[in-house]
Amino acid sequence: MRNMMRRLAVAGALVLGLSTTAACGDDEPAQETSGAAGGAFPVTITHKLGKATIESRPERIVALGEVDQDTLLALGVQPVGMAELTGVQQDGFAPWTAPKLAGDKPKLLKPGEAGFNLEEIAALRPDLILAGGDFWIDKEYEKLSRLAPTVAYQTGPAEDTWQQITVNAATAIGREADGEKLVKDVEAKLAAVKTEHPELEGKGVAFTSVMPSGNIAVMKSPQDTSVKLLNQIGMRLPDALAKLPGEGFAAELSMEKLSVLDVDVLVSHYNDDPATQKKFEESDLFSSLDVVKRGSYVPIDLQEFWTLRTPTPLAVPYLIDNVVPKIAEAAAKAESA
Repeated sequence: MRNMMRRLAVAGALVLGLSTTAACGDDEPAQETSGAAGGAFPVTITHKLGKATIESRPERIVALGEVDQDTLLALGVQPVGMAELTGVQQDGFAPWTAPKLAGDKPKLLKPGEAGFNLEEIAALRPDLILAGGDFWIDKEYEKLSRLAPTVAYQTGPAEDTWQQITVNAATAIGREADGEKLVKDVEAKLAAVKTEHPELEGKGVAFTSVMPSGNIAVMKSPQDTSVKLLNQIGMRLPDALAKLPGEGFAAELSMEKLSVLDVDVLVSHYNDDPATQKKFEESDLFSSLDVVKRGSYVPIDLQEFWTLRTPTPLAVPYLIDNVVPKIAEAAAKAESA
């Protein structure tokens, strides 16, 4: 359960505490930087917790956030240490990161309830720590910044967009222009989905996570990370979901309120708990939903869930290739119903 809380927290979706964090949108102000024009050093990045000045091109980088590490790998830079994604990896690494690794693999750093092990990080002798996506960086920053220049978030824990973190990370290694190009390339792939899958356009989608209790967390905020990502491929948040009570980005529903999920397409995750999934799918309330009966229901596994909750320059292309076709097939059935 602790691992699932982190999966949701770092993505801006604390399903077990539905009103504590809101994911931010794509209209964040750009980070303040100086130096590193054309890759020159030193470069200074001002962030919410202070300033990081990188005097020369870093050689030993520790990345404590998914977007941070995927940005490095997408740009052909291999960190010496990176965050472990428990349950997502194949042979220790996510399927979208593994193809980018070569030679000595980075040390996987496993966070605890209060963040990462500082001794493990220190042992890696970092000359740069990227922590734009580290949910606990506010607790760790003072000590980490003594080890090496440390780049934290611009807005708040789990609030910066993947685009923002990508450009920040690229800037820190003297490659701001490459980071901006990387963002544009990934956004172009997202835009192309609308052309390749016109059946997605305008379809109302519900994105849920079903808990062992049987309650269902459904994303309801237009500012939610996953909602925005689904919007980018042409789908929409149904009004009935946007109007659900509560101040957070998600609402928690009991089985008796399940009918609100009878939309065009239903995408559900079960915390990789087959027993919960079986019980939920076999319930009369669920199986009687029109969205289920016509085949517009898409169950997703942890890897697929992660790509929707935590977009990165590597995870988004994986999402487009492996998850979007399933959602598009479900949307086509809604169209023909």
